[in-house]
Amino acid sequence: MEISHLVAFDVALFIAIVSPGPAFLVATQNMLSSGKWAGVATGIGLGLVGAFWTAAALLGLDALFTSLPWSYAVIKAVGAIYLLYIAYSMWRGAHVSVAAGTKPASHAFRQGVAINALNPKTVLFAAAVLAVIFPSNLSLGESFEIVANHLLSGTFSSRR
Repeated sequence: MEISHLVAFDVALFIAIVSPGPAFLVATQNMLSSGKWAGVATGIGLGLVGAFWTAAALLGLDALFTSLPWSYAVIKAVGAIYLLYIAYSMWRGAHVSVAAGTKPASHAFRQGVAINALNPKTVLFAAAVLAVIFPSNLSLGESFEIVANHLLSGTFSSRR
């Protein structure tokens, strides 16, 4: 593995993080409504689960989805239901003005974890991008480096 692989991965990760989606919207909403620490907590939750999906992909997540196609369908269905719930909650509260300090950081963290755990975009990113960017013969140390890189890059990029 070369440094150019990590740079390409970080660029792809940054583009995925800042592209409009539920994780971006909730992180922004939490920061605007509840302050910096709620935004940071959301980013940490997002980064932690993103790193988990990266580790799972490096350990053969695609093999699981290939051998048990229903497992991916379950993740997509549960994720879609959760994302619809978030969208409905945001739509229902859209007329209410933003109130400061309404969400503790622990709730924002759990929300970040739940969004990335159930977001099919996160799973697809981990499974597809890693296969394209990194060589197939990674050592355990290189795999750990990629996961740590994802955790740090994802957490700090989510904070904006």
